[in-house]
Amino acid sequence: MKRHKIIILSIIVIVVLIIIAIGIFLYNKNNELVDVDSITTDLNYENIVYNEVEDVWNEEVLGILSIEKIGLKATVREGTSNEVLNQYIGHIEETATYDGNIGLAAHNRGGDFAFFARINELEEGDIIRYQTKFYTREYKVDNIQAIYETDWSLLQTTKENRLTLITCITDKRNQRLCVQATEIK
Repeated sequence: MKRHKIIILSIIVIVVLIIIAIGIFLYNKNNELVDVDSITTDLNYENIVYNEVEDVWNEEVLGILSIEKIGLKATVREGTSNEVLNQYIGHIEETATYDGNIGLAAHNRGGDFAFFARINELEEGDIIRYQTKFYTREYKVDNIQAIYETDWSLLQTTKENRLTLITCITDKRNQRLCVQATEIK
């Protein structure tokens, strides 16, 4: 009887260890940064065009983001709450508002307004226009990469004016697609 209990307990321990090993393997496999060239546009959004702008002089509007290549023209508002991102491109509050490194976030699927659904189609050299109450600037895309959701290094303060666009990556809960563009002078 005692030997029977030891065998059962040993089997349970082995099964638990196997489950833990599989969990660690899957976590680590999912933790590798994706190759940005492998990111594709969701079929529901592949030809979507947005022209959803409000008056730039409205006090709640920070700006208008336009990316002709992907048919995007949309309003930027303060914040990254679901309430904001369900209707607008959100300004990441910890970043510059007008000069320096301006961080912007938006959904890329799963709602009526997936403004960043096609930013994976951008390439280095593409042009982004950002209009505010104070200026209209053009930026050239110069960096496209996958980052971890906890990596805020690309949102740090910069001397040059730049835009940093961030959105989720499908099936990679802990990763984000980051597209950066520097002002053309």
